[in-house]
Amino acid sequence: MIKIKLSPLTLFLLKAGGVYAAWQLLYDLVVLPDGRLDTWLSLTGVKLAAVGLSFLGWDIESTGRVIACVGNRGIEIQNGCNGFDLLGLYSGFIIAYPGNIKKRVLFLAGGIGLIFTANVFRIAFFTLSNLYFPNYWEPVHLYSSYVFFYPIVLTLWFLWTTVNEQNDIFSGAGFSSA
Repeated sequence: MIKIKLSPLTLFLLKAGGVYAAWQLLYDLVVLPDGRLDTWLSLTGVKLAAVGLSFLGWDIESTGRVIACVGNRGIEIQNGCNGFDLLGLYSGFIIAYPGNIKKRVLFLAGGIGLIFTANVFRIAFFTLSNLYFPNYWEPVHLYSSYVFFYPIVLTLWFLWTTVNEQNDIFSGAGFSSA
C-alpha cells in the first residue's frame, strides 16, 4: 500500500476548497432561500448607520433597508450588498489555515465583528456620498469594497498566518511522497 503525505500547502488548498464548497452549498440551499440572516444583516446595518449618522448631526431617515439624509434620495441595502459573502470567505480562510482552536475562535469572532462594523461605516459612507456626490454613485458603490472590506480582510488573514507562523504552509517542510 502506497501512503502519500500531502504538503501543508496542498492540504490547505484542499481544506479551503472544501470549506468554500460547503459554504456555497449551505448558502445557496439553506441561507439564501430562508433569507432571515441576510435580511437581519441588511436591516441592522442600516439601523446602526442611521444611529451613527444621527449622533454625528445629520438628519437621517431610515425605513427597513432604505436610509437617506432627510430630503435626499435614499439608498437600499440589498442582500447581495450586506457583506455576508465576505464573512463566509474570511471565515473559510481562517478555518482552513492551521492554528490553535482558541485563537481561531477569537479571530473568527473578532474578524466577523470587524467586517460587520466596516459594513455599517460603508452604509453610512454611501448615505453621505449620495448626499454630497450623487453623480458619482456608481464608482463609489463599485470601489467601496476595496476601501472598506479588503484591507481589513487581508490584514486579518496576514495576522492569522503570522500568529500561526509555526505552521508555515509555504515552506514545504514536512513534505514527502513516501
